[in-house]
Formats: sequence, C-alpha cells, structure tokens
Amino acid sequence: MNVCLDARKLWDSGIGTYIRGLLEGMADLEKSPHWDFILRPDAVLPAGVRSQTERIMTSSAGNYSVAELFIISRLANRCGSDLFHAPHYVIPVRLNLPLVATVHDLIHLKFPQYFSPIQRAYARWMLGRVGHNAKFILTVSQHSKQDLVNALHIPPEKIVVTYSGVSRRYFQAVSQEAVGGFRKQYGLSKDYLLYIGNLKPHKNVSGLIESWNRLPDSIRPPLVILGSHTDQYPELVRQTRELGRSKEITFRADMPDENMLLLHHGAAAYVQPSWYEGFGSPPLEAMACGRPVAVSNRASLPEIAGPAALMFDPGDREQMTTALQRLLTDSQLRADLVQKGLLRAREFDWPLIASRTLEVYRKALGEL
Repeated sequence: MNVCLDARKLWDSGIGTYIRGLLEGMADLEKSPHWDFILRPDAVLPAGVRSQTERIMTSSAGNYSVAELFIISRLANRCGSDLFHAPHYVIPVRLNLPLVATVHDLIHLKFPQYFSPIQRAYARWMLGRVGHNAKFILTVSQHSKQDLVNALHIPPEKIVVTYSGVSRRYFQAVSQEAVGGFRKQYGLSKDYLLYIGNLKPHKNVSGLIESWNRLPDSIRPPLVILGSHTDQYPELVRQTRELGRSKEITFRADMPDENMLLLHHGAAAYVQPSWYEGFGSPPLEAMACGRPVAVSNRASLPEIAGPAALMFDPGDREQMTTALQRLLTDSQLRADLVQKGLLRAREFDWPLIASRTLEVYRKALGEL
C-alpha cells in the first residue's frame, strides 16, 4: 500500500506532532504503508521513516491559499499512490485518490468570535468538503467526533476515533545535572508551573495568569508559558505588567525539540486551563515525564486525562487557584497523580494508534 501524505506541517506544533507521532508508530508496525510525502522544500524527514519512503514531492504553496488547493492535488494525482491522507482539514480540489482526512477539532465553528468572517467561511467550506469527499474521517477524541456529528451532520459510522499518542522519548529519564543546566541556560532559577500551547483566547491563558497570581506569595512558583506569540501576546504581557509579575512569568515563543523533555522535567507541575481542546497532547507528555497535572473540565480534556489529572472549572478563578495550590503543596496528591499519570500516558501508544489508522486505510481501499 502506498499512501500519499500531505506532510507540509511536519515540523509544526499541534498537527506536526500528530504527523511525526503517526510516522513513528507506523515505523514500528510489521506491515506498514510506503509513503509518498508532500513536504515543504526545506523539510527534513525523521530518520526512522526514510526506509519506508517511496518518493518525496515538495510544495511552497502558502497555507490556506488558493494555489495549494490545486498544486497538492496535482502532485498527489501523478505520484501513483493508492490513497491520500490529509492530516488536517485542507482538502485539495480535483483529487483523484480515495481520501482519508483527520479533523482535530472544530475551533472555528465552536468559537467563531475569535476568527474573521473569511476564516470562518473557509473552515466551514473545507469541513463540508471533508464530510462529502472523505471515505473516512479520523479524529482524536470522542468529544471531537460528537462535534462533527452535531455541527456537520456527518454519519457517525464514517468517523473513527484514533486519538493521538505520546512519543516514547517523553518516558526517558534525565539527570538532575541536565535539568539544572537547562534551567541555567534559560534563566529559570527553580521549579516552575508550566503551560504549553498557543496564546489564543480559547486557551484561557489570561485566566491562568489571574488564578496563578492569587496564589499565596509563599508558594507561588514562577510561571513558564510556551506558545507561539499570536495576536493575544501583547495583551497577556500587559496583564503581567499590571500585576507586577513581569519578573516571575516567562513567555517563550518556541523551544528546540531536543529540550522539550528537560522543559517538562524542570517543572513542579503542568496546567492546561483551556476552554476547548480537540485532544491536548501536553498534559499527557507532562504525565509521561512524571509531572503532576491539572486540567480544565471542558471539551475533550476529561476524556483524555481521565482520573490522572486534577480537574477544575476554567471559568471559576477561585476554583482554579485552589486546584493549583493543591497541585503544588499536597504531597500525597502529587504522588498519586504522578503514579496515575505515568500509567495514563502509556495508554496513548503511537504504534497502537498507527495500527488503528492503517486499518482505516485498508477499509477505505475496500481491503476489509
């Protein structure tokens, strides 16, 4: 089986994490597909998948542009693949291959106030094309599947939940010396509270800063916020300055991939305060690193974190502050969450997810 994969977002966060994890999992399978990749011209494939690669095509067409809709289909149609997998909802026009698409969330439809009319119209048009053209739709949580059924009236039997996974590298042990060197390199003097994700309003980073600020001075750790600096960044910096906490909050737009393990191990705890997540990998990655985790009780987060995280209402600032205080000070709770978290993270295994995805490929081709 040859699968043409639109891997132009290979090294992005979010969708890129999904693509890299899927390829990592497929590489472990006894019978994995051969890949025809569509990549950015400067992209480098992970070493583990090179032996499975049939051909590499490149495109510099802009994301969400008219050009990409035709260029990607032209590349896919002429490469001789059996199947096309779109790992996000951008579906090329005039595609002649059977299509499997992954839809991670419906953020444009759930929170339309955060997007322009053109962005909303594009998302709805593309999602409609996914529902009409895809043989099967993969999604990353039962919550996202229900959103697809409710919002787009897609038959549930056409939607398969495969989840996302946790890379095995997050389970690696690291030395205290390495963690100490990392903290020194980035100017982090002690254990910190960690958040990873973009800064868009649905992530509720402003609410996190407010709740963190309410912690007693004696226990409040530094706060590290890692995420691309979207339009909301200046507002969050202003909030931090008005609270008089500029020296206690570190904003970073990015982090080298090889340092992500150390970033987690340097944290006292991890928190995900989002109003909405289609899946949410960072809490599981933190669990794999042995960090206690707290997440909001909205969207897919209770489904994904299960009993391994402390839950709170993201709209209740006092409740979030109380959850953070318990996460930081209750040693028995921390130990319990760490133990449960390690077990929970191991349930999201990329080879298992890859096996489920391969089964969907085979169904799409009529082999099952």
